[in-house]
This record gives sequence, C-alpha cells and structure tokens, in this order.
Amino acid sequence: MCNNSLIFMTTTTEAAVLSNGIIPLTTIQRRRSRSIQNGTNSVLLNTPGYYKVNVGVTFTAPAAGDVTVKVQKNSVDIPGMTATTTISTATTEVRTLNLSGIIRVFCNEDIATITLVNVDSDVTIQNVSLDIEYLD
Repeated sequence: MCNNSLIFMTTTTEAAVLSNGIIPLTTIQRRRSRSIQNGTNSVLLNTPGYYKVNVGVTFTAPAAGDVTVKVQKNSVDIPGMTATTTISTATTEVRTLNLSGIIRVFCNEDIATITLVNVDSDVTIQNVSLDIEYLD
C-alpha cells in the first residue's frame, strides 16, 4: 500500500534570520496524510522510512561573506545536505541555495524533526520552499 504522504511549505515574506538561526517555514501550501506534519518552523516526520527532501532558499545578506544553509534532523546536520555561497555585495545581491537528499527515519524514532538552519552570516530571507515526500 502506498502512503503518498507529502508536505510543501513556504515562506514568502521577508524575514531576518541571524547566524545559526532556524529559517522560518510559515505556510503549508500542500499536505497529504498525517505522517508528515508542520511544527514550529519545522516539519515532523511521524512514520519510519525514507523521505525525499527538496529545499530552495532565496536571500540577501547585510554584509559580504559566506552564507551556508543546512538541513538538520533532530538538530543534527544531515550529511550532504549543506550548501554555501559567497555574497560580494551586501544588501542588494540576491542569492538562492538549493538542497536535496534522502532522509531516513528509523523505527525507534518517535518523531523526526526537520529544520533548515542558516549557519555563517545574518541573512534576510525572501523566499523559502521545502517539499518532503514519503518514499517508503
């Protein structure tokens, strides 16, 4: 039997995010099934198995330098789900980072909490999209 669980969340209004801060997820655009729920600026995965994750984050930064976005599961970095870019022109340079990968939720995990974290520099988020689909 196919679970067909998915969620698509966005943030489409500007939001300031400090270095090492959680990137906001404010609006559920689509959701199917109770296996994937929205949390507070996070997504909760309630069913063991594999999940496909796609992330897009568009932003500016108030200072030049590196900007890194990471996907975390239960506050731990997911290997390979990190992207970095360098801002040369503060405030006006718009950049987008895209990340994708597969996350596994183990049978002994009650709930896996997925968050997006801004690592290196303060940023102003302009758009965020996160879609997660249960594979099996």
